[in-house]
Amino acid sequence: MTDGTGGPPGDFSQMLGDFSAQADLMVTAAKEGKFAVSEEAGEALKTAITEYVDDWRKNQRAFQRLSEKPMLGTGPFAQQVGHHAALVADGDELSAKTQLDMLQDVLNRAMDAIDLAKSKYKQQDTGAADHLNSLKRG
Repeated sequence: MTDGTGGPPGDFSQMLGDFSAQADLMVTAAKEGKFAVSEEAGEALKTAITEYVDDWRKNQRAFQRLSEKPMLGTGPFAQQVGHHAALVADGDELSAKTQLDMLQDVLNRAMDAIDLAKSKYKQQDTGAADHLNSLKRG
């Protein structure tokens, strides 16, 4: 949001939807053989994603605390603000914790696509090598 209310600039839910669509496209392209990566490139991509996911897991306890109602006082306004803060963190599909959980799912799908793309690369590489060897013999 760019209106001073906090959070990332723009619509994070929309960005996450875009990431999700891209992960789905990666999986489809890998299945069709249109996305293929070498072992080294695939491992580099997976390492970057794994490091992010590992960091996310290390901070998951802190993310869980986002949904706890903050101790702001005992007055009715303080209680109302505390309840609102907890809902913003973990109240619906647009809340911070829900969005972070969804991002982890998107990254897991991207990892699956990379694994599939690596296997397609190996298949294509083996097929090309077999074809060249047959040309040599023929």
